[in-house]
Amino acid sequence: MNSVVISLKILIVEDEDSKLVEWQDAIDSHNADAENKGYTLDYKVAKSITDAEKILELFRFDAAVVDLRLQKEVGVADNNTDGNKLVHYIIKAQPMGVAVYTGQRGDADVANYGSPQVEVMDKGDGFEQVFIWLEKNKDIFLKLRGVKAIYNRETARIFYKSIWPRWQHWNLDLTQDLTEVVARHIIAHVHDALLVAGGDSTHPEESYFVPPMKERLDTGDLINFNDRRWIVVSPRCDLANQGKVKTILLAACEDISEVWDPLFISTSKGSKERVKKLIQHDGSLKQHFLLPMRDGISGSKGPWMVQFDDICALSADQALNNVVNLRFASLSPMFVPSLVERFGAYFSRIGTPGFSSE
Repeated sequence: MNSVVISLKILIVEDEDSKLVEWQDAIDSHNADAENKGYTLDYKVAKSITDAEKILELFRFDAAVVDLRLQKEVGVADNNTDGNKLVHYIIKAQPMGVAVYTGQRGDADVANYGSPQVEVMDKGDGFEQVFIWLEKNKDIFLKLRGVKAIYNRETARIFYKSIWPRWQHWNLDLTQDLTEVVARHIIAHVHDALLVAGGDSTHPEESYFVPPMKERLDTGDLINFNDRRWIVVSPRCDLANQGKVKTILLAACEDISEVWDPLFISTSKGSKERVKKLIQHDGSLKQHFLLPMRDGISGSKGPWMVQFDDICALSADQALNNVVNLRFASLSPMFVPSLVERFGAYFSRIGTPGFSSE
């Protein structure tokens, strides 16, 4: 019985007819050996930025392969590096793989793409490198396709059940553009629906935004400062309004990977129980557990125990102006309330005097 061969959908952006003929031959040859290759290619072609943008609006692709020198309009030759503009457009508009396939490798605007995942390839090295890149990232592309399908399914269900009945009345007010408001509302519904469907369980990577999304300092930001790692524990309202407070508080993060790693990979019952206890802050009120994470280059960091009894107070000016660039991640909004709640509970405890029998 033949195994199912998946099909990757790609957009080829190339303005030379002779090169497009070579592309067609290479893809036909690849598809003829699909069972051994593991996937087929379904492709569309664009010769200009305008053409490519129109196609991207109509279709969804797993990846795009972009030449740098493109016609500004179909049929109008021009010696340029406008393919860089299309790469920037794709990065901002759609989540997909992007490869720059060019004879002018040095003209690729790598420093400003904003994503190390954009692959730059030299045309002189042939098509095979493109196929190798697609094979290497195939699973990511397919997972992303699955994410889109799940999101569309949940959006449709929520739209008909909740969003449309409620927001159709707001549309009568033409003085407001509620597009972003409705988008936030839908996303909030979808997030909770998927969390419930997953049994209220999350993957460690869901705990963090890497890099931080906000340009300003925020509660839950993780920082490298004075050769140590810290997390911002000052309230969000103090950070959102510059000048409101004079001091910003950071709590130290103690790396516990040497304890965690061997326990986490162990299959013994005792190790699993110990892991559960660590996740529950190791039973201590003065600390808070943070899950491990990976940075943008796949480096492993953490897990940590936030130490509420090891606090650093920085002037607001220093924190808001100098520390922002030292951030390497931030807790996602789902995990910030627990941190703040435990921090507040630790400092609000009153305690009682000790008992003396004398």
